[in-house]
Amino acid sequence: MVEDILTKHNLCVLNDTSPTYIHPTTGSSSAIDLSICSPDIFLDIQWKTLEDLCGSDHYPISILYGSTETSSVISSWKLRKADWMFISQEAREQLGCSNPGVSLDEFSEKIIAIANNNIT
Repeated sequence: MVEDILTKHNLCVLNDTSPTYIHPTTGSSSAIDLSICSPDIFLDIQWKTLEDLCGSDHYPISILYGSTETSSVISSWKLRKADWMFISQEAREQLGCSNPGVSLDEFSEKIIAIANNNIT
Protein backbone atom coordinates (compact mmCIF):
# COMPACT_ATOMS: atom_id res chain seq x y z
CA MET A 1 0.00 0.00 0.00
CA VAL A 2 2.82 2.43 0.85
CA GLU A 3 4.61 1.59 -2.38
CA ASP A 4 1.42 2.27 -4.36
CA ILE A 5 1.02 5.69 -2.69
CA LEU A 6 4.65 6.59 -3.37
CA THR A 7 4.37 5.56 -7.01
CA LYS A 8 0.98 7.19 -7.57
CA HIS A 9 2.14 10.54 -6.16
CA ASN A 10 5.71 10.35 -7.53
CA LEU A 11 7.36 10.55 -4.09
CA CYS A 12 10.85 9.53 -2.96
CA VAL A 13 11.91 7.67 0.19
CA LEU A 14 14.93 9.22 1.88
CA ASN A 15 15.71 6.27 4.15
CA ASP A 16 18.82 4.24 3.53
CA THR A 17 19.14 0.78 5.09
CA SER A 18 19.70 2.15 8.60
CA PRO A 19 17.30 0.92 11.30
CA THR A 20 14.96 3.50 12.81
CA TYR A 21 13.50 1.38 15.63
CA ILE A 22 14.99 -0.93 18.26
CA HIS A 23 12.71 -3.39 20.05
CA PRO A 24 13.11 -2.71 23.80
CA THR A 25 12.78 -6.37 24.82
CA THR A 26 14.63 -8.28 22.12
CA GLY A 27 17.05 -5.58 20.97
CA SER A 28 16.24 -6.39 17.35
CA SER A 29 16.10 -3.44 15.01
CA SER A 30 14.07 -2.54 11.96
CA ALA A 31 13.26 0.40 9.74
CA ILE A 32 9.64 1.24 10.49
CA ASP A 33 9.82 5.03 10.09
CA LEU A 34 9.77 6.55 6.62
CA SER A 35 10.98 9.94 5.50
CA ILE A 36 9.41 10.98 2.20
CA CYS A 37 9.94 13.95 -0.11
CA SER A 38 9.26 15.30 -3.55
CA PRO A 39 11.71 14.27 -6.29
CA ASP A 40 12.37 18.00 -6.83
CA ILE A 41 14.39 18.19 -3.60
CA PHE A 42 15.52 14.57 -3.22
CA LEU A 43 19.14 15.17 -4.28
CA ASP A 44 19.43 18.19 -1.95
CA ILE A 45 18.57 16.24 1.21
CA GLN A 46 20.92 14.38 3.51
CA TRP A 47 19.20 11.73 5.63
CA LYS A 48 20.73 9.73 8.49
CA THR A 49 19.84 8.20 11.81
CA LEU A 50 21.65 9.36 14.92
CA GLU A 51 23.28 6.85 17.27
CA ASP A 52 21.93 8.19 20.59
CA LEU A 53 18.40 6.91 21.22
CA CYS A 54 17.79 9.76 23.71
CA GLY A 55 15.75 7.41 25.91
CA SER A 56 13.42 6.37 23.07
CA ASP A 57 13.01 3.13 21.14
CA HIS A 58 13.29 5.09 17.87
CA TYR A 59 16.55 6.43 16.54
CA PRO A 60 16.39 10.18 15.97
CA ILE A 61 16.51 11.02 12.27
CA SER A 62 18.57 13.92 10.97
CA ILE A 63 17.35 15.50 7.75
CA LEU A 64 19.44 18.31 6.29
CA TYR A 65 18.26 20.30 3.29
CA GLY A 66 20.82 21.88 1.03
CA SER A 67 24.54 21.50 1.10
CA THR A 68 27.31 23.37 2.84
CA GLU A 69 29.52 22.68 -0.17
CA THR A 70 29.21 24.91 -3.17
CA SER A 71 29.06 23.24 -6.53
CA SER A 72 31.80 24.04 -8.98
CA VAL A 73 29.88 24.58 -12.17
CA ILE A 74 32.17 25.59 -14.96
CA SER A 75 30.62 28.42 -16.90
CA SER A 76 32.90 27.81 -19.87
CA TRP A 77 31.16 24.58 -20.93
CA LYS A 78 29.82 24.94 -24.47
CA LEU A 79 27.19 22.23 -24.43
CA ARG A 80 26.33 22.66 -28.13
CA LYS A 81 29.89 21.68 -29.05
CA ALA A 82 30.02 18.56 -26.86
CA ASP A 83 30.60 15.16 -28.44
CA TRP A 84 27.64 13.50 -26.71
CA MET A 85 28.26 10.07 -28.28
CA PHE A 86 31.79 10.00 -26.83
CA ILE A 87 30.60 11.34 -23.48
CA SER A 88 27.87 8.69 -23.34
CA GLN A 89 30.41 5.96 -24.13
CA GLU A 90 32.80 7.19 -21.43
CA ALA A 91 29.95 7.42 -18.90
CA ARG A 92 28.90 3.83 -19.71
CA GLU A 93 32.48 2.65 -19.24
CA GLN A 94 32.96 4.44 -15.92
CA LEU A 95 29.44 4.14 -14.48
CA GLY A 96 27.92 1.18 -16.28
CA CYS A 97 26.21 -1.87 -14.81
CA SER A 98 29.56 -3.35 -13.76
CA ASN A 99 29.62 -0.94 -10.80
CA PRO A 100 26.09 -0.86 -9.31
CA GLY A 101 27.25 0.11 -5.80
CA VAL A 102 28.54 3.55 -6.73
CA SER A 103 27.48 6.24 -4.26
CA LEU A 104 25.67 9.40 -5.33
CA ASP A 105 28.73 11.52 -4.48
CA GLU A 106 31.05 9.25 -6.48
CA PHE A 107 28.58 9.23 -9.39
CA SER A 108 28.40 13.04 -9.38
CA GLU A 109 32.19 13.37 -9.22
CA LYS A 110 32.62 11.03 -12.19
CA ILE A 111 29.99 12.80 -14.29
CA ILE A 112 31.63 16.18 -13.59
CA ALA A 113 35.08 14.76 -14.40
CA ILE A 114 33.79 13.34 -17.70
CA ALA A 115 32.25 16.73 -18.52
CA ASN A 116 35.42 18.60 -17.56
CA ASN A 117 37.50 16.30 -19.78
CA ASN A 118 35.19 16.39 -22.79
CA ILE A 119 33.23 19.64 -22.86
CA THR A 120 35.18 22.83 -23.54
